[in-house]
Amino acid sequence: MKKKVAWTVVAVVVLGIAALIAWQCWPVETINLEEYTPSEEFEPAYEALESKTPEYDIEETVRAMNALEVAQCQSEDFMSYLEYVAKQDFSRVAPEVLEQKKKLFPILQRLYELQKEHEELDDVWMLMRSATSGANAFVTEVNPVGVIGSMLTGDATLSSVSVAGGMEKAQTAAFDEYEKQKELKRKLEREIESVRLSYVEYLEEYAPVYYKYMQEWDALCLKKDKAYIDLYGGQPLAAYNQTQDILKDYPTNREALLLKGLSLIQMSSEVGPSGTLRSSGESVRPSSVEGADAAIALADSVLAGVSAEISAPDERMELQMEAEATLDQYIKLYPSRSAPALVLKGLLYREQGETAKAVSYFDQASMEYPRQAAALTDLLDSYKARTYLNKSAEGKYLLRLYRSTMEGFGIFSPNLLKAHYYAEHGDVEQSKKEIFDHFYRRSNQGVYDCLLSDMQYCEENMYSSFRQILLEQSFLDVAVEPTMNWTLSDNDDEIKVTINNRSDIDLENVRIFLCLHYTDMYKDEYDVQKLPSVNIIKHNDKTEIGVVKLNYENKKYNDITRIRAIAMTDDKICWIDNVNYKYMRAQEAAAHGNNSKSSTQNVQTSSAKQQLLEDFNVDNGKLQSIIQEGMKVYGIASDGNLLNDMKQDMKNLVTGKDRKLHIELPRILTLIDPVFSLYQLNDKDKAVRPSENYLSGSNIRLKFDYEPKQNETIPLYIYSDFANFKVTVKFEGGKPTVKKVELI
Repeated sequence: MKKKVAWTVVAVVVLGIAALIAWQCWPVETINLEEYTPSEEFEPAYEALESKTPEYDIEETVRAMNALEVAQCQSEDFMSYLEYVAKQDFSRVAPEVLEQKKKLFPILQRLYELQKEHEELDDVWMLMRSATSGANAFVTEVNPVGVIGSMLTGDATLSSVSVAGGMEKAQTAAFDEYEKQKELKRKLEREIESVRLSYVEYLEEYAPVYYKYMQEWDALCLKKDKAYIDLYGGQPLAAYNQTQDILKDYPTNREALLLKGLSLIQMSSEVGPSGTLRSSGESVRPSSVEGADAAIALADSVLAGVSAEISAPDERMELQMEAEATLDQYIKLYPSRSAPALVLKGLLYREQGETAKAVSYFDQASMEYPRQAAALTDLLDSYKARTYLNKSAEGKYLLRLYRSTMEGFGIFSPNLLKAHYYAEHGDVEQSKKEIFDHFYRRSNQGVYDCLLSDMQYCEENMYSSFRQILLEQSFLDVAVEPTMNWTLSDNDDEIKVTINNRSDIDLENVRIFLCLHYTDMYKDEYDVQKLPSVNIIKHNDKTEIGVVKLNYENKKYNDITRIRAIAMTDDKICWIDNVNYKYMRAQEAAAHGNNSKSSTQNVQTSSAKQQLLEDFNVDNGKLQSIIQEGMKVYGIASDGNLLNDMKQDMKNLVTGKDRKLHIELPRILTLIDPVFSLYQLNDKDKAVRPSENYLSGSNIRLKFDYEPKQNETIPLYIYSDFANFKVTVKFEGGKPTVKKVELI
């Protein structure tokens, strides 16, 4: 009897195992992607993907593909994603792409239904976010824009099939991780497996379509990139030919129309005596981000009217008429993205000498850029998807040129163009107003990463006007420190930011933008983050601004190599530098000489600095005299007698003084942003920085933790970008005397 029972148990177990194996091996059915009827929640988004016309625009197609991927990655839940899709305009997107995207909806809807049916799947949307993020990571790692390079060169080793397999692996890995984190019932396991297989089926069909249009987009980008490089490298005719080639295949391409218009304007300013374009033999292709700024400044100077004598007015007029027709065509096609074309029309009228019309178009562009910000930057995600652009100076240069066009900075800033015009015509006050209006507009547009470029542009092109709206910046410092002891951990990615206001002015309603330079960055590249606004930063006080999370390519606190900041109040703009950065710059200038380089740019900058001093009726020689006459030194030198020193210390206790070296200098020196040191900065064994350095009334007040001795001669060095001074101080009879002030 016992044997019979035992065999029965064995049989039941075997049958159970067999049933389990059969259940697990039973083929899982995929979701039918063809026979799908959207639910009430999904219907508006699904209908938005209905193709309106067989014609398509490649840029709109790529924009839509990238936008849908980004939305899926960033949406907080199903409904947020569906609402985003429902509001999009897909009228110029390739029908083939829309048809493929529609096949994702049955999968999303099934997941949405599972989420409502099973409380343990309340975060199932995160599964789709993770899957899309996995695909994005795969595309980044395989090659720039996926495998476009291989496709263009005909490399068959990386076929669309293998790419689809890679995407499938990257995306469906999210399902594996999800199942590991969830203790799913068998029925749910099969449901999730059904979704997974359907997702694989969707990917296999979508991947070849995706890469087909990305290949077309990349071929177009090659031509646009060449036009950008030619134009800003001083070769407008070559840029014009490139744009004509683009417009032959894509007659309504936005960037090509703008580039063509700018090419024609620049060509019209370069018509030589024989009626032909002058060659730009000295123009070179920028090879760094710094070079990009120089190239933009070069283009701006050409457009400002620095051109050869014109003896072929008919040809010049023809070029300008074609430019105006091109820009009018752009505005007619893209009224909601018209701001950059309005800037170019202003440039065109400025080239023709019609200042009133030019300023009117600049004014209109200033109003339109904030309103059109989202529409103008809708292709930015497509540019960012070209990840290889961030891996070379030239790539970053092209990205900045595109952004300047669409965001209104550099040569495409209507306010800075007006400021430049007013500065050239001696209206410094109006120039200052336009510069400030530019920064105010850019801040309101929510675009921060190129503010540093704007500051550099103003310094290079409108130095005198720009410096007059700056605060006394050498008396403001920014400092950061980790929120934890970073020596105990290399994973610190939070910093505390502090501003030290050493001026005697309270700063009110302050917006601050932190600029961080990390290891592996290009020389003039910074990551810019907006900090919390501050009601007031009191004078002679340190103010903690807040805690910032570092979010640039997994960089940590110990990756930071340089720290700068930009501050804006209601009527001022200012660089705020780290103290060490200020002294590093001063030391470099002292080592190489302020004007050791004789490039055109350095000569222009030096001239602009001297113009600033002239605006305040001073020059380097007069500053030398002001230091000689206005400098005061306090301190009682030790004569080496211990008893006398003790008596002096008792007296100092009563008067509140000490034996440290104190110096006062006239406040007008703030014009040159000075830094100070006893002995030369390059002499590391002797150099002493001031322990106190602040503004008070009409004076700059310094204190050095240095006790002078009787008959000692002490050199005070004053470093600046304008000029360097050496002040010789000697203690005779226990009292200090300013012996000599030298311009070095």
